[in-house]
Amino acid sequence: MALSIAGGAALKGVRMSKAPAGFDPVTFWSGYQGGFWDFTNPANLFADAALTTPATLNSPGDVRGVTDLSGLGNKIVTSALSAFTMRSGYCESYTGGLAMASAISIGYYTAVALVRISTIGSLQNIVDSDYGTGNRVSQNLIITTSGYLESYIFGYSSPAVVMSSPALSTGVDYILASAVDNTSADLVAVGTVYNSGSLGSPSGGVVPVAVGASYGGTLTPGYQQFTGRIYCAAHITKKCTIAEIQDIGNYMNSLAGTSAVV
Repeated sequence: MALSIAGGAALKGVRMSKAPAGFDPVTFWSGYQGGFWDFTNPANLFADAALTTPATLNSPGDVRGVTDLSGLGNKIVTSALSAFTMRSGYCESYTGGLAMASAISIGYYTAVALVRISTIGSLQNIVDSDYGTGNRVSQNLIITTSGYLESYIFGYSSPAVVMSSPALSTGVDYILASAVDNTSADLVAVGTVYNSGSLGSPSGGVVPVAVGASYGGTLTPGYQQFTGRIYCAAHITKKCTIAEIQDIGNYMNSLAGTSAVV
């Protein structure tokens, strides 16, 4: 259930629809790696990997680059595929995904995304840092064939962690997150938190982060494509607390004008 009230509201103790006072991605990401990508603002969306040509509204697959709002300069781009179509207030999946132009060192991490799924029935990667056969780190946020949130938290060769509830639906805005440290992982969907329990150390590596698809054993994110709307995505090299995930999610809601439960 989502609730939107001007100035923010709380439902069962979960805050929604209001950016935390003074939240600033540049300050929050200071001292860490990763990035924050806003797909709602045309000023952030480009038709080329160099970020020199603005994307065009409703031009199929025209979004090939997105600026990083974290202050780290980690744009996500593609030169091989037409990744997203810019709509009014969001981007829509087209072909493949976007990836950081530079690799970062990943150990502990948190991935967060604000999305709306358009189809369920195939594996879909929303945020991915599984660079390929040489750097099997983690598929951060995956939608299963049955519509549940899944993640290969501790490296692709480890068993996947799957939330058994809630089942996600099409046509609904969701804040989804996975937060990982050396002890366990928290998966978050619809205000529900699932802790994996002790599963060992994450499989760290130096890799780019992809949004909208998995690398799938190649250097281009073109597999297990996400289908639907993407409003915002973020990745940071720390395990965020649930309160911090709520702050990031509320900030995403404020950018997108959505009221997804966080």
